[in-house]
Amino acid sequence: MDSEKITAFFQEHWYFVTLIVGVVILIGALMNWNWLCDPTGAPHSHRYGRGSRRAIFFLLGVLLIAVSIWGFVLAL
Repeated sequence: MDSEKITAFFQEHWYFVTLIVGVVILIGALMNWNWLCDPTGAPHSHRYGRGSRRAIFFLLGVLLIAVSIWGFVLAL
């Protein structure tokens, strides 16, 4: 497949990508993955600790999953 077909597929079926990203972020927040939740060296790391970042990423993952399901239902 060439890149134009792949791009067209993802533009038409954006909810698959959103679902995958949402699941990865949700699992990362639940499993406390370092690359996602570690505030060391991040900008504004003094504002949000590891627990706050986990909560924010958990909510972001849930939101992305909900949006992808909503997009899939609208596409039917």
